Amino acid sequence: MPKKSYSLPAIEYAIKDVYHILDRIPPVPWNDISEDDLWSELVYCILGSRVRIETVFAAVERMYDLNLLSSPRSDSEFNELEQKTVAALSTGYPFVRGKANQIRMAAEHIYKTKGSIKEYLRNTNDVRSARRLLATEVAGLGPKQSSLFLRNIGFTKSIAVLDTHVLTYLSWVGYVESPLKSVSSMGKYESLEESFINHSYSLGCSPDRFDLAVWVVMKVVREESDKWG
Repeated sequence: MPKKSYSLPAIEYAIKDVYHILDRIPPVPWNDISEDDLWSELVYCILGSRVRIETVFAAVERMYDLNLLSSPRSDSEFNELEQKTVAALSTGYPFVRGKANQIRMAAEHIYKTKGSIKEYLRNTNDVRSARRLLATEVAGLGPKQSSLFLRNIGFTKSIAVLDTHVLTYLSWVGYVESPLKSVSSMGKYESLEESFINHSYSLGCSPDRFDLAVWVVMKVVREESDKWG
């Protein structure tokens, strides 16, 4: 259970407040998003694994300044992308060369095999097959980061990003026996996600936005709890 200064009913009330704010934002169909914006989102998700969000934002901003968020299409562009990404990540970002190589491999795989992210996703039947394809074939993406990408581009409403904050919430509401930091198995991920989705719908909420609302509130709760010790 949460620390005494934060009751679960108070946390759930805050989550619903944040959810209602998020729910006012009109969705953008993923097919209407430009290829460059889809690529930018994919890069953000690759960089986001095991790294603080503030560090990721700073890295993405440096990549934007170097024009590295335009979708690459040729071998020469792939080589330049990796080299310049190393330079962009060298200030304050961990895993510099590993992540630069993952971004390059992701670009080569998608743009050489399918021509675009849109075509890549159009060949999938549903959200689970799309996520499994991304987690299996795209360097730097596991179940959580693949889910983050699909949620952020509006691929589906029935999805959850099970990061440490959301997993903690799931333990507090009784779907997990003890808090988990991460879920690496796709089968376990899908099982926990189904519980979260059913819980969201039972509250009259869309899972994708309820998931984000949970993340926002739980992140604040954790930061405040750390301050008080």
